[in-house]
Amino acid sequence: MKPNVRAAVAAMAIGHNKGSDVSSVYDYRLSRFVKVSVSVSGDKLDGYDYEERCHFGGTLPNAYHYGTRSHIELRSKGDGKYSGYDYDQKKHFEVTVRGSNADVYDYAESSHFSYSA
Repeated sequence: MKPNVRAAVAAMAIGHNKGSDVSSVYDYRLSRFVKVSVSVSGDKLDGYDYEERCHFGGTLPNAYHYGTRSHIELRSKGDGKYSGYDYDQKKHFEVTVRGSNADVYDYAESSHFSYSA
């Protein structure tokens, strides 16, 4: 998954799980804040990636990232766990949210990525 899409997925999962808006996420691998915001209204998420200058979001489990011009599936499994599919990279991913923290396992990279909001 592209790094900006991964940050957007983390922001969507954190926002959805908490039921509140997210203004940015800290990417521990990059050691910096990534400016992505998400407005949350139930399963409807409206996001903006300020670094890529594009919108993302939708009504879960269906989301769309306008930067990559591709769909993202983000399905809540309960208890802060999400499964997903990145149609741009054609790979699955999983997200585990604990409070304001998200761990994204990206099957395309075979690696974990940690974020906090």
